Amino acid sequence: MKLLTIDEIISSILDETNGLDEEITDGMILKEENIPYSSLDKVKQLLKIEYLDQVFSDYILKYNWGNVGFLSYQFGNNDEIGLDWLINRNLEYSDYHILQKEDLIIANGDPYTVLLECKTGKIYAVTSDMRYDNKIQIASDFEELVKAMGTGQYALWMNIEKDFIDLMSSIVTEEGLDFWKDFVGLY
Repeated sequence: MKLLTIDEIISSILDETNGLDEEITDGMILKEENIPYSSLDKVKQLLKIEYLDQVFSDYILKYNWGNVGFLSYQFGNNDEIGLDWLINRNLEYSDYHILQKEDLIIANGDPYTVLLECKTGKIYAVTSDMRYDNKIQIASDFEELVKAMGTGQYALWMNIEKDFIDLMSSIVTEEGLDFWKDFVGLY
């Protein structure tokens, strides 16, 4: 098994949701959307970010993240044509002042909170009982995160979670692997 490409992830979601009411699936499927690059200026200004990783920037501008999610992790929140979802997620987060000092921004999920290190683009996760300085790396960048989440979702649908965990064990550390095991429910 290998990480699926973005096109393969989109195809797997289309296959899995085939026949469902479009009202249910609208927004779930990653679609190309050209959000203007100037939208990043608003994100940086409101979140007080000096530098935002290029891979992350390119991906959040290229696709609609409005309601897209993988299993229990959702990116956007009813904002398919802009980046207000990213701003709101962070400003409304109770510990955002701490994240700001650490140069991190948040995405949500359960039981882990997913964090992007703004300068390096590395992706980390923490649980509610972890300190931010004990965060665990779960992906090298946003592209790898999206591909891993899409591949994990596909693996769950196909009942090949163990193959997915074997793949992820070659990509992340043992601590990071705990996140991916939890992601697909394989303990």
